[in-house]
Amino acid sequence: MKKSVKKNQENSLVKKFNIGRISGMSVFILAVIFITACGNNENQNENAQVIREQISEYNQQIVELNQKVSELERKLEELGEVPQNRIRTPVTVTEITQQPFDHYFKVNASVEAIQEAMISPETNGQIREIPVRKGERVRRGQVLARLNTSVIENNIAEVKTSLQLAQTVYNRQKSLWEQEIGSEIQYLEARNNYESLQSRLKSLESQLDMAIMRAPFDGVVDEIFAKEGELAMPGSMVMQLLNLRDLYINADVSESFLPLVDPSEKVILRFSAYPEYEEEVPVHRMGNVINPENRTFRLQLRINNPEEKFKPNMVASMNIRSHTADDALVVPSILIKQDTQGHYIFVAGKNDDGDLIAQKVYIERGLSGEGRTMIKSGIKEGDLLINQGHNRVNDGALVEISEERSLARND
Repeated sequence: MKKSVKKNQENSLVKKFNIGRISGMSVFILAVIFITACGNNENQNENAQVIREQISEYNQQIVELNQKVSELERKLEELGEVPQNRIRTPVTVTEITQQPFDHYFKVNASVEAIQEAMISPETNGQIREIPVRKGERVRRGQVLARLNTSVIENNIAEVKTSLQLAQTVYNRQKSLWEQEIGSEIQYLEARNNYESLQSRLKSLESQLDMAIMRAPFDGVVDEIFAKEGELAMPGSMVMQLLNLRDLYINADVSESFLPLVDPSEKVILRFSAYPEYEEEVPVHRMGNVINPENRTFRLQLRINNPEEKFKPNMVASMNIRSHTADDALVVPSILIKQDTQGHYIFVAGKNDDGDLIAQKVYIERGLSGEGRTMIKSGIKEGDLLINQGHNRVNDGALVEISEERSLARND
């Protein structure tokens, strides 16, 4: 009689925990709906955070309730009674298989324009004309700005007039000298005067050309710092010219990674401003000197930028491969948990009665990267890794599989 009463009490407790679990799930669903319905656009992020915290709290409660129910069910089994309607947590599993694994380390980088110039004059003078505007595309050799050259132009005109006379005198003296008429000194003076004026004219023309600023390459005028009428001198910035078709990506890599970097390998290039962009790029140049200030060396990539969406000084990142394995046991890093005994995961297995249960397996982790972790020991090929539902089970909890698939590279 006492044994029967005790069994009835145990069954009653199991039903209460099952009802409590269902009620808890109902309260959770209603709470999520209520919070979502009451939210607005301004508080959307805060509401989402509240919901995530409540989901985590309720999942923990579910795990604790399932554990208590499992303990009570085991007690019923010890009393010789098979529990009815035992709780089976629905989960999805992935079969662990050997697969290639690459480990990368990440370094920050920045963008540099290969062709970038600060345009300044080669001589002093007042800016007479700036025939281009900001954002205008220019061709190599196109005039960007002119200085006031009236004095030089007047000197050139004066020299040209003198040069004509000097040439006439020289030609006549040369003709007379060839006829052995006149003195040699007269011929030499005429030739010297003529050649001297020629040299002076070339010098003035060079000065005139130095007063004209031209584009050294095809590009776009990004900024104009001076205005017409202002004085300019060598070294003073008049405008900035860029060509964004080809770019350098520069990264300062710690010297500790020097043995891991293979300049013949490609690196994965990403930009925080364009999350969808990802490209494998060969190394263009690897520095041979360690910077004594920060103990780094320069790693440089070169990329084409035909759409000109990448800009100088943009933030980029390089993922550089440091280790590769052809056959490795790999699991998603998010599925790995930790307690006082170490890191563990949940796999699906069978107990002595043939029931499918969640098994807590301690593992030894290897390298991690790109959301995946290589496992050194603790699991074997063919094990069923619990994926969805791993936060709702505990060691020995009954589970039912709703989906099974192979653990692919992108899982």
